[in-house]
Amino acid sequence: MDQNSLRQLAEQGIGNFPPVRLGDLSAWCWDFGEVTGDARFCSLSRALSVIVDLFDLHSEQVPSVLVEQLDVLLKQSISGILHAETAEHGSFLSRQLRKAVVCAIHNYRAI
Repeated sequence: MDQNSLRQLAEQGIGNFPPVRLGDLSAWCWDFGEVTGDARFCSLSRALSVIVDLFDLHSEQVPSVLVEQLDVLLKQSISGILHAETAEHGSFLSRQLRKAVVCAIHNYRAI
């Protein structure tokens, strides 16, 4: 796993990214963030782990409407997070993504 895996996720979407690979990518992001001190990867890890937990909870049968919403969030955010001019700005963007993922899942469950 590496930053190219994140780019691949943004291009392909979570529907084409097996949940076990999402878990591996989440773990890589956390480790990379800890090693480099770049918090954007820790926030990305938390966002991905929420999605992994969702797949685990629903036995990998997450409703397609929610998958599409999450894909849009990831596709719109990952590139900007990775290409942010500073780690601080990247961390801010990553935190916003994490909050949006949690909110999308929460809102879907509330329906």
